[in-house]
Amino acid sequence: MEKVLIISSTGMGDCLWGTPGIRALKKALPEVAIDLIVNRPWKPLFEFNPHLNQIFEYRSQWYLQPFLGVQLLGRHYDAIFIFHANRNFKRMLPWLRSLPIWFHQNFDWIPESHRVKIDGPVHGIQRMLALLKRFGVKQDGGQMEIFFNQATLDKSQQILKAHGFSQYVYLNLGAAVESRRWMVDCFIELANRILKTTSWNIVLGGGPDEKERGRVILNQLNTSRVMEVCSQPILVNANIISKAGLMVTSDTGPMHIGFAMKTPVVALFGTISPKGTGPYEIPDHLCRIIKIDLEERDYVEESDPGEFHFRSITVDKVWEQVEKVLAGNSSS
Repeated sequence: MEKVLIISSTGMGDCLWGTPGIRALKKALPEVAIDLIVNRPWKPLFEFNPHLNQIFEYRSQWYLQPFLGVQLLGRHYDAIFIFHANRNFKRMLPWLRSLPIWFHQNFDWIPESHRVKIDGPVHGIQRMLALLKRFGVKQDGGQMEIFFNQATLDKSQQILKAHGFSQYVYLNLGAAVESRRWMVDCFIELANRILKTTSWNIVLGGGPDEKERGRVILNQLNTSRVMEVCSQPILVNANIISKAGLMVTSDTGPMHIGFAMKTPVVALFGTISPKGTGPYEIPDHLCRIIKIDLEERDYVEESDPGEFHFRSITVDKVWEQVEKVLAGNSSS
């Protein structure tokens, strides 16, 4: 193979899961040119990946997809691998003139003969590596990767220096859907415990949609030991996460940034099992998982089901793990 196209058109975590496969493919075939189609918001996380040749932006809106289609016209690939895609990617097939297209998901719009079947529930990273194994590509571990340019490094350092932050905990306030967000009042109580009993500062992070949550928490805490970075570019946020002594987050995209950066993570999981979407080949000291307790029914009241589930992850449970991680960091 001389030229390969990889498709990762879904969530942030799904896309980052592909980086071990990209690395393994380049290591097995150093001369191969690897192009990537990635969901537009996550493109900055791949722009400085040295294993990639060219990156194309995917947008799910049908009326925007022809722009990508025109870019792909006339390009020939020896193989196309769908690492992860939603059904709406089917609309792109007429623009892909190269065959075959290989996949591992349960699609009914690509010939079943091109599907690499994987038995049993396995992690998304394993699925992508199994797809490449079909072509003789050996695994090179499951560690995800993000690469930074100097401008990003300078920007994140400037932000931290301006606030005088060296030791800090990164609290990720967001999630892809509301039912997977830990509650604001819980974040406030956790932050207060960190501030009162430790010397660690706090960075409130997430995407632009979390800025209002961050503002509410900032106003409640009212201290210079807390800052909010929700409006910063995603790659700057990723670099700030990489420098954190601890990240507390629900099961969402930035959690995987923490895993990729080898930042210690306390991860809060709801109804989705961590087996398929959680840490993969992450040492225990770098990840502590807290799962909802479906047997605890005391919180039902008038809350929506998502909030009920996450109410069972109490501040006490999270604080217990946070204390252990911070104590380990202080003694190391």
